[in-house]
Amino acid sequence: MDQNQLDILWSEREIRAVLQRYCRGLDRLDEELVKSAYHEDAYDDRGVIRGNAHDFVKQIVPILRDTYTGTLHTLHGSTIEVDGDRAGVETYCTAYHYRESDGIKRVEQFAGRYIDRFELREGVWKIARRVVLNDFSLAQEVPLDPAEAQAGFNPSRRDATDVSYQVLPLSGPDAPTV
Repeated sequence: MDQNQLDILWSEREIRAVLQRYCRGLDRLDEELVKSAYHEDAYDDRGVIRGNAHDFVKQIVPILRDTYTGTLHTLHGSTIEVDGDRAGVETYCTAYHYRESDGIKRVEQFAGRYIDRFELREGVWKIARRVVLNDFSLAQEVPLDPAEAQAGFNPSRRDATDVSYQVLPLSGPDAPTV
Protein backbone atom coordinates (compact mmCIF):
# COMPACT_ATOMS: atom_id res chain seq x y z
CA MET A 1 0.00 0.00 0.00
CA ASP A 2 1.46 3.36 -0.98
CA GLN A 3 1.29 6.67 0.92
CA ASN A 4 -1.56 7.99 -1.22
CA GLN A 5 -3.71 4.97 -0.36
CA LEU A 6 -2.90 5.39 3.33
CA ASP A 7 -3.83 9.08 3.13
CA ILE A 8 -7.18 8.18 1.55
CA LEU A 9 -7.89 5.55 4.23
CA TRP A 10 -7.04 8.02 6.99
CA SER A 11 -9.23 10.69 5.37
CA GLU A 12 -12.15 8.26 5.16
CA ARG A 13 -11.68 7.41 8.84
CA GLU A 14 -11.69 11.10 9.82
CA ILE A 15 -14.77 11.82 7.70
CA ARG A 16 -16.68 8.94 9.32
CA ALA A 17 -15.70 10.29 12.76
CA VAL A 18 -17.14 13.70 11.82
CA LEU A 19 -20.42 12.09 10.74
CA GLN A 20 -20.64 10.16 14.03
CA ARG A 21 -19.83 13.29 16.04
CA TYR A 22 -22.65 15.16 14.30
CA CYS A 23 -25.22 12.49 15.26
CA ARG A 24 -23.94 12.17 18.80
CA GLY A 25 -24.14 15.93 19.24
CA LEU A 26 -27.76 16.02 18.11
CA ASP A 27 -28.80 13.21 20.43
CA ARG A 28 -26.95 14.72 23.41
CA LEU A 29 -28.27 18.23 22.56
CA ASP A 30 -24.67 19.42 22.45
CA GLU A 31 -24.50 22.46 20.15
CA GLU A 32 -20.72 22.70 20.22
CA LEU A 33 -20.31 19.06 19.28
CA VAL A 34 -22.71 19.40 16.33
CA LYS A 35 -21.05 22.63 15.17
CA SER A 36 -17.65 20.89 15.33
CA ALA A 37 -18.73 18.78 12.34
CA TYR A 38 -19.04 21.88 10.13
CA HIS A 39 -16.60 24.49 8.91
CA GLU A 40 -17.51 27.95 10.20
CA ASP A 41 -18.79 29.04 6.76
CA ALA A 42 -20.53 25.74 5.92
CA TYR A 43 -23.88 25.75 4.14
CA ASP A 44 -26.70 23.39 5.13
CA ASP A 45 -29.74 22.78 2.91
CA ARG A 46 -32.68 20.84 4.33
CA GLY A 47 -35.26 22.22 1.95
CA VAL A 48 -37.30 24.03 4.59
CA ILE A 49 -34.17 25.42 6.28
CA ARG A 50 -31.25 26.67 4.20
CA GLY A 51 -28.26 28.70 5.26
CA ASN A 52 -25.19 28.80 7.44
CA ALA A 53 -24.76 25.46 9.21
CA HIS A 54 -23.78 26.99 12.55
CA ASP A 55 -26.97 29.09 12.47
CA PHE A 56 -28.93 25.89 11.73
CA VAL A 57 -27.39 24.20 14.78
CA LYS A 58 -28.37 27.15 17.00
CA GLN A 59 -31.97 26.68 15.77
CA ILE A 60 -32.28 22.90 15.76
CA VAL A 61 -30.87 21.98 19.18
CA PRO A 62 -33.49 24.02 21.11
CA ILE A 63 -36.22 22.58 18.86
CA LEU A 64 -35.06 19.04 19.61
CA ARG A 65 -34.85 19.85 23.33
CA ASP A 66 -38.29 21.49 23.55
CA THR A 67 -40.25 19.29 21.13
CA TYR A 68 -38.95 15.77 21.71
CA THR A 69 -38.44 13.55 24.72
CA GLY A 70 -35.64 11.77 22.91
CA THR A 71 -33.92 11.32 19.56
CA LEU A 72 -31.72 8.67 18.00
CA HIS A 73 -29.76 9.45 14.84
CA THR A 74 -28.17 6.44 13.14
CA LEU A 75 -25.80 6.22 10.19
CA HIS A 76 -25.72 3.43 7.67
CA GLY A 77 -23.51 3.04 4.63
CA SER A 78 -21.33 5.88 3.40
CA THR A 79 -19.79 6.29 -0.01
CA ILE A 80 -16.71 8.50 0.23
CA GLU A 81 -14.73 9.77 -2.75
CA VAL A 82 -11.59 11.63 -1.65
CA ASP A 83 -9.95 13.98 -4.14
CA GLY A 84 -7.07 15.84 -2.54
CA ASP A 85 -8.42 18.23 0.07
CA ARG A 86 -12.06 17.68 -0.93
CA ALA A 87 -14.36 14.70 -0.63
CA GLY A 88 -17.83 13.87 -1.86
CA VAL A 89 -19.82 11.84 0.65
CA GLU A 90 -23.25 10.19 0.53
CA THR A 91 -24.44 8.71 3.83
CA TYR A 92 -27.68 6.87 4.46
CA CYS A 93 -29.25 7.85 7.77
CA THR A 94 -32.29 7.17 9.92
CA ALA A 95 -33.48 9.46 12.69
CA TYR A 96 -36.05 8.60 15.33
CA HIS A 97 -37.77 11.36 17.31
CA TYR A 98 -39.97 10.49 20.29
CA ARG A 99 -42.54 12.85 21.76
CA GLU A 100 -45.85 13.12 23.50
CA SER A 101 -48.45 15.51 22.14
CA ASP A 102 -52.05 15.84 23.27
CA GLY A 103 -51.67 12.70 25.39
CA ILE A 104 -50.52 10.62 22.41
CA LYS A 105 -47.03 9.12 22.43
CA ARG A 106 -45.49 9.11 18.98
CA VAL A 107 -42.32 8.08 17.21
CA GLU A 108 -41.43 10.04 14.11
CA GLN A 109 -39.00 8.33 11.77
CA PHE A 110 -36.95 10.00 9.06
CA ALA A 111 -34.99 7.96 6.53
CA GLY A 112 -32.81 9.78 4.08
CA ARG A 113 -29.33 10.69 2.98
CA TYR A 114 -26.74 13.29 3.82
CA ILE A 115 -25.06 14.52 0.65
CA ASP A 116 -21.90 16.26 1.81
CA ARG A 117 -18.92 18.06 0.41
CA PHE A 118 -16.14 17.75 2.94
CA GLU A 119 -13.06 19.94 2.85
CA LEU A 120 -9.71 19.48 4.53
CA ARG A 121 -8.66 22.82 6.01
CA GLU A 122 -5.63 23.25 8.22
CA GLY A 123 -5.40 19.46 8.50
CA VAL A 124 -9.02 18.95 9.64
CA TRP A 125 -11.85 17.40 7.65
CA LYS A 126 -15.27 19.01 8.17
CA ILE A 127 -18.48 19.48 6.23
CA ALA A 128 -18.40 22.48 3.89
CA ARG A 129 -21.78 21.91 2.27
CA ARG A 130 -24.64 19.56 3.14
CA VAL A 131 -27.90 18.72 1.39
CA VAL A 132 -30.31 16.47 3.28
CA LEU A 133 -32.55 14.26 1.14
CA ASN A 134 -35.74 12.69 2.48
CA ASP A 135 -36.31 9.18 1.15
CA PHE A 136 -39.31 8.61 3.43
CA SER A 137 -40.79 9.69 6.74
CA LEU A 138 -43.48 8.28 8.97
CA ALA A 139 -45.04 8.84 12.36
CA GLN A 140 -46.53 6.11 14.56
CA GLU A 141 -48.28 5.97 17.88
CA VAL A 142 -46.30 4.06 20.48
CA PRO A 143 -48.48 1.19 21.72
CA LEU A 144 -46.21 0.07 24.57
CA ASP A 145 -45.48 2.29 27.54
CA PRO A 146 -41.77 3.14 27.09
CA ALA A 147 -41.17 2.62 30.82
CA GLU A 148 -42.21 -1.02 30.41
CA ALA A 149 -39.97 -1.49 27.39
CA GLN A 150 -37.01 0.09 29.19
CA ALA A 151 -37.35 -1.73 32.49
CA GLY A 152 -33.95 -2.78 33.79
CA PHE A 153 -31.86 -0.77 31.30
CA ASN A 154 -29.54 2.08 32.28
CA PRO A 155 -31.15 5.39 31.35
CA SER A 156 -29.84 7.57 28.55
CA ARG A 157 -29.37 11.30 29.18
CA ARG A 158 -29.72 14.10 26.64
CA ASP A 159 -26.88 16.27 27.97
CA ALA A 160 -23.35 16.11 29.36
CA THR A 161 -24.52 13.93 32.28
CA ASP A 162 -24.84 11.02 29.83
CA VAL A 163 -22.38 8.27 30.76
CA SER A 164 -20.76 8.53 27.30
CA TYR A 165 -19.09 11.78 28.41
CA GLN A 166 -17.11 9.76 30.95
CA VAL A 167 -15.28 7.96 28.14
CA LEU A 168 -15.47 10.57 25.37
CA PRO A 169 -14.24 13.90 26.78
CA LEU A 170 -14.77 16.85 24.46
CA SER A 171 -12.13 19.28 25.64
CA GLY A 172 -9.00 19.48 27.71
CA PRO A 173 -5.89 17.29 27.71
CA ASP A 174 -7.88 14.04 27.53
CA ALA A 175 -10.02 15.07 24.55
CA PRO A 176 -9.87 12.87 21.47
CA THR A 177 -8.14 14.45 18.51
CA VAL A 178 -9.88 14.96 15.21
